[in-house]
Amino acid sequence: MRIFGALANGEDMTHNCQDQHCNALQPSQWMCFAVPLEWNNATGTPWQYLTVQLTRESEDLAGDPDLYGLFYGGTAGAGKAVDTATFAYDFRETSSSTHRSVVKKVSRHAFDRPGQAMDYTGVFICVKAYGSANLTYSLRAVPTMCPADFTPQGDQLLCSSLVGRGEQRHSGCSADGTCQCLAPYAKPVASVYDNLGFEDCSARVEEAEGLTQAAPFVAQHVQLTPKDWAFYSFNVTEDDYQVVVNVDSENDTHCTNLGYTGLFVKYGQPPGWRYGQWDFRPEWDYYSERESDLEIRFDATHSAWQTGRYFVGVNGDDAHNCSFTLSITKYSCPLNCSGRGTCQHLDNGTRTCLCDKGFFGADCGNEAARLVWDTLLARENAAFEYDFFQLPDLNPSALTHSIEVSIKASFRSAGYGQWSVSRPALLLLQGDHPSNDVYTLKQVLQEHNTTYEIILCRSQLTQGLWRAAIYNPMHIYKVSYNLTVSRSAACLNNCSQHGTCTADGLCHCEGDWTGGDCSVSLAHHCAQGTRRATPMPSQAGTCWQECHCTDAGACAFTSECVAFTCDKPGMRRRGTAPECVADECSQARWNETDAHVCQLPCNCPANGGRCTLGASCAPRNFTCKPGFARFSDGQPKCYKASCQEASLHELPGAGPVGGGRAFGVCRCQGEEREGAERCAVAQALSVARVVCDDGYALTGASAEALGGTCVPVRRGTAAWAVVLWALFAALLGVGAGGGLLWWYEQRLKRAGLNEALFELALDQGF
Repeated sequence: MRIFGALANGEDMTHNCQDQHCNALQPSQWMCFAVPLEWNNATGTPWQYLTVQLTRESEDLAGDPDLYGLFYGGTAGAGKAVDTATFAYDFRETSSSTHRSVVKKVSRHAFDRPGQAMDYTGVFICVKAYGSANLTYSLRAVPTMCPADFTPQGDQLLCSSLVGRGEQRHSGCSADGTCQCLAPYAKPVASVYDNLGFEDCSARVEEAEGLTQAAPFVAQHVQLTPKDWAFYSFNVTEDDYQVVVNVDSENDTHCTNLGYTGLFVKYGQPPGWRYGQWDFRPEWDYYSERESDLEIRFDATHSAWQTGRYFVGVNGDDAHNCSFTLSITKYSCPLNCSGRGTCQHLDNGTRTCLCDKGFFGADCGNEAARLVWDTLLARENAAFEYDFFQLPDLNPSALTHSIEVSIKASFRSAGYGQWSVSRPALLLLQGDHPSNDVYTLKQVLQEHNTTYEIILCRSQLTQGLWRAAIYNPMHIYKVSYNLTVSRSAACLNNCSQHGTCTADGLCHCEGDWTGGDCSVSLAHHCAQGTRRATPMPSQAGTCWQECHCTDAGACAFTSECVAFTCDKPGMRRRGTAPECVADECSQARWNETDAHVCQLPCNCPANGGRCTLGASCAPRNFTCKPGFARFSDGQPKCYKASCQEASLHELPGAGPVGGGRAFGVCRCQGEEREGAERCAVAQALSVARVVCDDGYALTGASAEALGGTCVPVRRGTAAWAVVLWALFAALLGVGAGGGLLWWYEQRLKRAGLNEALFELALDQGF
């Protein structure tokens, strides 16, 4: 066994001795490295954790390196030496056969012995080639105060943060070796379970923000590295009744095909995967082929339900990077009755669903598929628990005769081997959906590819509606099955050989025979002109045949239909043909959209066939709604027209025009496209039509009177102003003298009467 000296500084220990092949091993060969490591913090560098990474560099998977460690030196290490006997080592990591890179984290607290001095001075780190092929490897180690790790590429992590770069998840390291994690990596509550990632800041806690009964919380494309946890917290209120948590592993990750994710829920603190550390988890299916799709449902009927704060935990496996999408949904009733029913609040606090017609189940999520007579229903290779079906309706008249209904089923599945006691089953229940606990009739499908049958007789069929189900007890197994339903009837006296026995047990008589068993001959028992009814179900009507008598007195009904009546209301005869049709329409129908109102024609064929409603509007009965205009070529189409071509629209925000108003002109341009806008009002003042108020004139406009502003108009002296001036002059002559009057008179000549009066009022303090 060769031993090399090395340092635990995070670098590859084999780097300086590869010329001596210290990084290569043959099967069963050992290689050791002596690394100084003082346990006495007074003389050496303080540390609490030793982290060692062993990486297989060779490609051959048959090369399997195992890691072993042995502390030496001091009184504690007296007599300890490396050996090929693996039981004597202090720590080991032997899972490298399934992992290209393994990391061993050693806590010195795990070696504390009461009353014994831990004064080791170093550690032997050894590698043994356990596999059957030659291999090469790299080896790194680092002592730290806080938990450390290595990336698969050999980069050192401290408290789950790259040393010296990138996001730092911690603010420091305490003296006892605890990472002082920052949010959202810090513990959400004071007490958490060990090894969830809060010791080294690898776990993250996210609040399920925005989660209500109206809006679920969804976290998409969440990345999980091996062994890591992701936590989510949310609150349950008195109004909540059910919570559903789903995790779907994404298909583009190794985790989907090779690894797995775990899902757990706990009240009050983050859950762990051990028993007692969670309140809810998915149902455990050892043989499940859908481990990548996990679901937890819990509601107020569960003993662990309570209002307050819950935590969802998702963890990855030991070896694979996982990517997943998580959703949390809250309901006020079981799945809110799937939108197919009404929630009922019972006095005991339970909430149940009153399902709409055609739906059933606790959450109204089940709908029975309708079976068709004599039609094979086949389902291939599906994992399910129940598939529900509704038997076809029977003609009420058939229930008065001897009739039977047969339901046949067979199955095949790779999951149900000879060792399996369980088998799929065909279940029937009258009135409701069957289950393995509640059913009227049950037939176990014991053998593969073997047809089994349940028969319902007339007395059972008269009780009402029947539903069937295929039950797969091991719903994790994929099952293929065939299912058919048929009816058979025995007609009275076999229709006396004068008719055909229908599936409903009724005789369809031929020629001149009648009666329940076609035993009555009408060849010589009809009167001239009388008629008989001959049902024609395939034509949805009844043929009326008339009795004709010969000159010799022989009377018989003809085979022609002198009249034909329809069996169902709303149907009419197709012209003169012995056939009834149901019209889709009887007249044109008005159709309205956001853009137009038009009339859809009712098209009736000349041969009297079924009238159908036209798919296109009649152009002459087509009108565009306000805000829309019809295509100029007359097509029954409308484009958006917020204004009419060349119309004027006031522009209150177009800019100052003085004493007037500006109007924008509507212009339509561009290609006419259905539903698209092509008309708009020009907003610029420079191209607006300007209208001035009384007393203002347009100025600054172009030759087309576009743009411009309005200014006051100068006017001559009004008659009323002359009278007012005369009175004012008389007063002024008395009070102020002729000199002042003369000055205002000259001012009037220059500036006009109105302006002079204004200045005079200012001077006199009026």
